[in-house]
Formats: sequence, C-alpha cells, structure tokens
Amino acid sequence: MKKLLVLFTIFTSAVAFAQSTGSVKGKLTDQEYNNEPLAFANVLIKGTTKGTTSDFDGLYYFDNIEPGNYTLVFSFVGYETQEVAVTVTPGKTEEVNIVMTASAASLDEVVVTTSTKRESETALLLEQKKAVEIKQSIGAEELTRKAVSNVEQGLTKVSGITTVQDRGIFVRGLDDRYNFLLVNGLPLASADPDNKIIPLSYIATSIVGSVDVLKTFNSSIYQDFAGATFQINTKQIPSQPVTVVNFGAGVNTNTTLKDFNIDNSGDLEFLGYTGGGRSLPGPYNKDATLGYTATPSESATMFDTSWTPETTKAPLSTRFGISHGQSIYNNGTDKVGFYFSLDYRNSFLTQQGVERALNSEGTAQQDFQTTNYNFSTQKSSLFGLNYKRNNNFSLLFNTIYLQNSSNFIREAAGENNGFTQLNDKVFYIRDTKYTENDLVSFQLLGEKSWRDDKHILSFGGSYALGNNNVPDRRVLRTAGEGEEAEYITTNGIDPFKFYQELENYNVNAKLDYQIGLQKNEELDKYTAILKAGYNYDEISYDFFNRTISVDQNYSGVLPFINTNDPQAFFDQGFEDGYLFYRNTADPQAKSFIDQSIHAGYLDFTKEWDRLLVQVGVRGEYAYRKITYREQLTSINSPYSELEYEPFDISPSFNVKYTLNDVSNIRIAGSKTVTRPRLREILPTTFQDGDGNQVIGNPEIENSKNYNLDLKYEIFPSNSEVLAFTAFGKFIDSPIERLSRATSVGYRTYFDNFDQAYIYGVEIEAKLNIGNVTNTEVLEGFTFGLNGILMDSEASADPDSDEFASVTNTNRKLQGASDWGINTDLSYKLVDKGETNSSLNLIFNTYGRRIYAVGVEGADEIYEKPINQLDFSWNTQFNEKIGLRFTVRNILNEKTLFTQDATQEVQFPEKYSNIIESFNQGVNFSFNLTYKL
Repeated sequence: MKKLLVLFTIFTSAVAFAQSTGSVKGKLTDQEYNNEPLAFANVLIKGTTKGTTSDFDGLYYFDNIEPGNYTLVFSFVGYETQEVAVTVTPGKTEEVNIVMTASAASLDEVVVTTSTKRESETALLLEQKKAVEIKQSIGAEELTRKAVSNVEQGLTKVSGITTVQDRGIFVRGLDDRYNFLLVNGLPLASADPDNKIIPLSYIATSIVGSVDVLKTFNSSIYQDFAGATFQINTKQIPSQPVTVVNFGAGVNTNTTLKDFNIDNSGDLEFLGYTGGGRSLPGPYNKDATLGYTATPSESATMFDTSWTPETTKAPLSTRFGISHGQSIYNNGTDKVGFYFSLDYRNSFLTQQGVERALNSEGTAQQDFQTTNYNFSTQKSSLFGLNYKRNNNFSLLFNTIYLQNSSNFIREAAGENNGFTQLNDKVFYIRDTKYTENDLVSFQLLGEKSWRDDKHILSFGGSYALGNNNVPDRRVLRTAGEGEEAEYITTNGIDPFKFYQELENYNVNAKLDYQIGLQKNEELDKYTAILKAGYNYDEISYDFFNRTISVDQNYSGVLPFINTNDPQAFFDQGFEDGYLFYRNTADPQAKSFIDQSIHAGYLDFTKEWDRLLVQVGVRGEYAYRKITYREQLTSINSPYSELEYEPFDISPSFNVKYTLNDVSNIRIAGSKTVTRPRLREILPTTFQDGDGNQVIGNPEIENSKNYNLDLKYEIFPSNSEVLAFTAFGKFIDSPIERLSRATSVGYRTYFDNFDQAYIYGVEIEAKLNIGNVTNTEVLEGFTFGLNGILMDSEASADPDSDEFASVTNTNRKLQGASDWGINTDLSYKLVDKGETNSSLNLIFNTYGRRIYAVGVEGADEIYEKPINQLDFSWNTQFNEKIGLRFTVRNILNEKTLFTQDATQEVQFPEKYSNIIESFNQGVNFSFNLTYKL
C-alpha cells in the first residue's frame, strides 16, 4: 500500500510539474534549398545552459521550461544567426518555426573554411545517412581541409578508390572504362579518346560544390555503371556579393630550376594554347586524300616548328584563380544571381627511368634509359546564372569550360633489337608531342513543383563541343646520340610528323516527373513517391590523323646528325636537295563514330517507420555506328559501316533499414552494362614511335554487370561515421587490355573476355579520436580511413580458338587490386572565431594489379603500388586571408611495371623483370587566398 501511495504521489507531482511548466518546439528550414529541413542546426535558450540541435527532419524540442519570456538563438555554420523572443506559459507548447538564410561567409570560395550547407562535411554525411542508395560524398569543406586542388585528388579519399598519374580513377579495382560522369545530373563526354570520362584531375575544386560517388545503381542514372557514377555538383549561386582571389606556386625536387627541354612552337605556350605555330600545311590538310611529295625547297619552308627543342631552366609551377558571386535581383518573389570562377594551373615535371620490352624468356628486345619532360596546363571555368521564383520554380544556366595541354618530350636511348642498322650504336629516339584538349558545355536545368511538392517536374539539357588535338608531333630516331649520330635509313623508320584531331559534339536531355502518393502530415513529407523519366544522349566523333615522313635520296653516306640540334641537319638536307617531306595515301586517315542513347525509367520509393525501399527499372536503346576503312583497302574504296544496337533492361533495388537513430543496414542489387572507351573501338593504329602500337577493336561488345552490395553503417555523431560494406560483381564479357610482343615492341589491343567476378569488403571511418577514447586532450584529432580488401578472377574457355593467344585464361581481372587504403589524420591547431589552422597527414596505397594481359606465352604486365604520403597545413588568418602549404609524395616512390619470364631465362646474369620505372619527385606548394 505504501509503495502504491509513493507511486501515486510521484505521478501526481509529475503531472502537476508538467502543468506548471511549458514547452517549445519548431522546425528549421533552409531557404537556399527550397525550404528543405535543416538538420544539425544549433538552438539555444539565451542566458541559460539549455540547448539542442535540430534532427534529420529539421525538428527541435524543449520541455519542462519555467514560465516566462525567453530568447531563442538559432545558428548553423554558413547561415545567419537569428534570435527570436518567445513567451512560455504553463501547460502549453509554443511553436517557433524558422527559415534559415545563408550568410555572406557562406559564399567563400572552396579555399575558405566556412561553407554552405551542401558543401559541409556534416551536411553531406547527413545526406549519406538519409539516402536510400549507397553513396559517399566529398564537399568543398573537406576538399579544403585535405589541401585538394582538383576533383581526382579529392576522390582518392573515398573507400575503394585509387588513382595513378594520368590513368584516371579506379573504383573497386575497375578502371576508368567502368565509370560514368554526370555534371548536375547531365552527362559530359570526354574529348580525349583514351579516357572514358574526363580526367577528373582537369577539374579544379573552385567550380565544385560537392562530388557524389554512387556505388549502387538506381534507375534514374545511366545504365553504363559498374565501378561508380560520379556526380559533380557545381558551385551554388550566392545571395551576397563576394570575390575571392587565389595564387599559388610549387616546387618539384626533380625539376624546378634544373635543365628542362620544351617545344616552344605555340603563340600562347605558357597558357596552353598552341595557336597557328603547329598548323598542318595545305598539301597535307584534312581535305587532302592523295599522297603528296614536297620538293626539298618546299619542305624547307613548309613547317614553322623546329626539330630542336629549347633548353631552359624549369621555373616554379603556378596557379591563379578568381571567383565572384552575388545576387543581382531580389524582390521577395523573384531572385536572380550569378557565380563566376576561373582557375589556371601549370606544372613542370622531369622524370627519369627505364623502359624495356621483354620476351617470354626474359630477354630485353628494348632496353632504354629515358627522360621525360612535360609542361602541362589546366584551365577550369564556370559561369552560372540562376533564377528562382517563390521557391517552387528555378532555372539554372551553366557554361562550363575545361581546357588542358601537355607539352611533352621523351628522350630515350639504349638497345632496340628490332632495328638492324645501328652499327653497334645505341638506338635513340626523341618524341616531341603536344596535346591539347578543350571542352565547352552549355547546360540549362530547371525544376517546377506545385501543390506543396506533391508534384515535381525536373528537366534539363546540354550541348557540348570537344576537341582533342595532337598537332605536329615529331619523332626522331637515330643510331647513336650526340654530335656523331647516324640517320637510320632501314626498317622504314624515317623521322616523321604526326597529326591527330578528334572533334566531338554531345547533346543530351532529361525529363523527370515525380508524384507524392502518400504523405506523413506530422513530418510534412511524402512517404510514397513514384518517379518516371526519360534521358537522351547523343555523341558524334570525327577522327582524323596524318603521318608525314622525312624521306631522302642521298647517293652516298649521309652526314652525321647531331641529336642536340637535329634541325641543322634537316636544314642542310633541304638546302642540298636530298631530304624532303612526303606521305602516302592513307585509307585510315578518317573515321566516324556515332552513338546515341534513348532511355526510359520508372522508380518507386516507399518509406515506413524504419524501412525505406526503392525499386526501379530502366531500359536503354544504345545505338553505335563506326564508319571506317580497313588498313589495306584503297582510299577510293567505300567506307565500311559497323552497327551495334543493343537494348538492355536494368532492374534495380535499394533497401535501407534504420536499426536505431545512429545506424542503418542497406542492401542493393542491379543489372547494368559497360561500354568501351573510344580508343578501344577506334579502328586506327596509334604509333608510339619506338615500335609500340595501340589499335582499337570496332567489334567489341558491351559488358553486362550483375551487382550486389550489403552495408552496415553507424553515425556516432553528426560528423562521424563507421561503415562496413560487402559487395560482389559478376561481369559477362568484360573488356580487357591485351599486350602482344612484336619484333619491335608491344602491340596493345582490346577484346571481350568470357567472364569475371569481383567480391570484397570495404571499410569507411571518419572519427574524432577524442570522442572514441573519451580523452579531452585528443578532441582536436580526426582520423579517416577508407579501405578495401577484395579478390577477382577473369576466366575463359582455354580450348576456345577465340582466346588461344591468351597466356593465362584464369587470372585476376585486369586493373583489379586485392586491397587499397586511403587514410588521413587531422589536427586542429587553432579554432577561434575567424582564425583557424589545421594539420593534415594523408596516405594512399593499393595492391599490385594487372596493367595488361599477356598473350602468346608472355606473362601479364603488373603495376606495382605507389605508397603516397602527403602533408598539408591550412590556416585562415582572418575573414579575408588564408594560406595553404602542402607536400605531396613525401616518400618519393617510383612508378614500376614488371613482367615475369614464362620460360627458362636465357641470360640469367642480365635478367630483370622491370619493363618501366620512373621517378616522380616530391612536390612542395603554397596557395594564398584573399577575399575582397
């Protein structure tokens, strides 16, 4: 009885207390994002110790507040702080809803610490938690913290992703061929035939708000999916004027202030524009179909370029950028704003190493000591114009410009057993190659919603022009080097000039309609959504190449050629009448490739209390036509046409189950395809000049991929995550790079293999060490880890005639590593108001992988891992000035490719399995930013 009395007393006291106090609740929304819920915002009762944060739906709640007058303080990084008065009355709940708006601080360029909601690590981690598909994102805030200057560097911080030099992104062991790129939801085609997507190292972070890495497929993205789809979201239009200027410089220990060879033939070489200095002469232009032999006197004045490079001292690498954004009209209903950014970077790099070609007995057919000089530039520019009306209609017009150049000289000397007239002298080659890629894209995107977002219509389209230009490549080959080298006259390897031009245009469009079928009034959101859409993508390629040789009719022994000044030899030969330029009619001079995709999709999403399910289906009709001539046909022969028009259905599902407030479990599955990159189907032989060749296979078919993922994730706080993913992929007819040794080098080609599978586990961690160890002194340390452990196998019927030349029909998948690690450790030195400073140590590595598949008894060519350690020190001194100092490749590791002998080694004392190795140097750089 006494216990009942005590319980009754406690109960009545609690009721009485509740009736004598009051409560406050409300919802925070984000004006910058159509009044979507704003999570993780701070809400404080001014003058008290009471505080809370908004939840995932933007809701907050205070209970048991004594009656009286209070002031609520609402704040979020990058948003205006607001104070609102509220009166608390006994037994009642007051409701205070707030619309948060971006502050001027949120408009800073990527190098400034504060950022808008969608660019902050906290906000992107929230999106990752709420999303139904498995994805990871990296935003401007994290890119700044890790001293990243381009998108490719940033993505190496994501689990399962590695990259090596200029060969693009590898996701779960799958190289660039298996990836797809979207910019604001629209495809952007690469101008470079060797890359499936635009090399992300070309895209400066100054035009990027965030990058999403979608590792599971859903029906609204393109079917070309196996590794990942990268979604780049460009910078947003600010509501307050701001201008940011940045300048940087860098030093490479291999290169800076040392002798550097460069081909200075362009009008604006430093900016990366070749101008007219390397133009193709009239008799050899794109419209000329017949061969042409120039006279010696004509040859002397036909080209403006020189066979002799300039030697200078390599200066510092430099970077310059400027951005400006502002709202230009706002009457409360209509808003107009714009954002502009321009970023220019250049770098000088000298690399020394070895290049070798081995036969199956381990004997070197080629054995070169090589020095490479490369002056490269990258330019990224964005102009965005945005219109919004009443937060239910918006238009965005973007102009994106990307341009890069490579002024590359390769000088190699050594044995080359494929060439006979060497007179006991070394084989020498100088390859002078200028490459320029440029792309401009015009995007229009829009969204209209009505009836409180029950209906949402999204639409968009883009038109892009791309150009890959290799003008006046010069390849010189001699017996010996220096002042007494001999001009080689056998094997048909006269010095030659090479021109390549690849033009493309890309038109695409999207239309997406979404209807809310069921609404949760309490949460003010739709829990059942049906989406239908259509995508169109068309790409047209116009390829042209021309080879022009230096021929001779000298009756005696040719004079020596000085490889340090070969232009003097050619000038003398033209003057004396025994050297001249000529080309033969080439039936392969032109090729045309047309591709188009028509796609429709249907997607249904349903959310219960803890369960979120998305199921969808996508159908794509992908047409491809290759128009070309065979190598041995006549220039008057009609073009051959090869058509390929598959129609594929891609079902998919993504399921998320919320175990509790801090953890989810996910499962996803899909069927997708992989389409080849352009070089892999281009029916033209590309010569390296030393006997190595690359040729495409126009009969390659699309691979079919079957994908399954299972993920468990924990979010200990709003800035921390710990996740584990198990995944598996089965690939039917994978596309692979194969390499065959010839008498004069390697011949690389491509084909469909029978099948392959990949399975493995990933770990993703972003943790505050102080929180994990419950140690206050360590709260300034943040640890990040992205790791992958996996296995793969590619197999084919060993008795099949189709794969009779492949040495190993059961092996690892080409390009797949067994493991990879990306990790970083950050320490915040200072965090006081507008002043903050942090130290970051970043490490990346991966397991050995197959670079090219061996054929005809030769083993696979393997790529050794590079252990890369980077350091950065980022400091924001005040609202206006920031400084970043970085050191990259601290361990100064070399690239290394190997190929083992498969037969008894013929000369053990000379044997080495190294076929290529180059040093890279350590890079030191600083970047200064100033906000006007």
